[in-house]
Amino acid sequence: MCAKKRKPKTRRAKKPTGSLFSVLLALVIIAIIAAAIAYYFYDVGKPANNTQTIIPTTSKKTISSPQKASAKSVLEGTWVSTSDGRMLEIHGDSFSMELPSVSEHKITKGEIIITGNTATILYTNTKDKCAENPGTYTFAVSKTSIRFSVKHDNCPGRKQIFSTTWEKF
Repeated sequence: MCAKKRKPKTRRAKKPTGSLFSVLLALVIIAIIAAAIAYYFYDVGKPANNTQTIIPTTSKKTISSPQKASAKSVLEGTWVSTSDGRMLEIHGDSFSMELPSVSEHKITKGEIIITGNTATILYTNTKDKCAENPGTYTFAVSKTSIRFSVKHDNCPGRKQIFSTTWEKF
């Protein structure tokens, strides 16, 4: 009689059961830590500091009427154009405007005089007709945006730039 030969059992290699789970868990933890760091350093979600200070200068007239003061404080700050992404920064009777660009970094500076809901804008650091003649605009302010409408301006470039909506930054 012949004895039955037993087949030797082959052992299967055990697959690691938790490796995929641990990698995913590590990625989630890293993402949470990165979000917390970004939240802390960039003040995401915090209300904007709306404290505004108007410092009168000696070379210009100071704001005397309450209507001018309230209009001035409404326009103070940084605004972003909805048409081309320009940054408009208004402080007191002056402004600076910058078009973020990779190829050219150009900052336009000027004066802005507010009377009621009318703004008179004059470029001061250019040598074209935009620096010679001011433009006059009316403006309407909402909670988070401002809209300039041209009243009179001989500068076509400035007219195109300002005749749009600007969002508070």
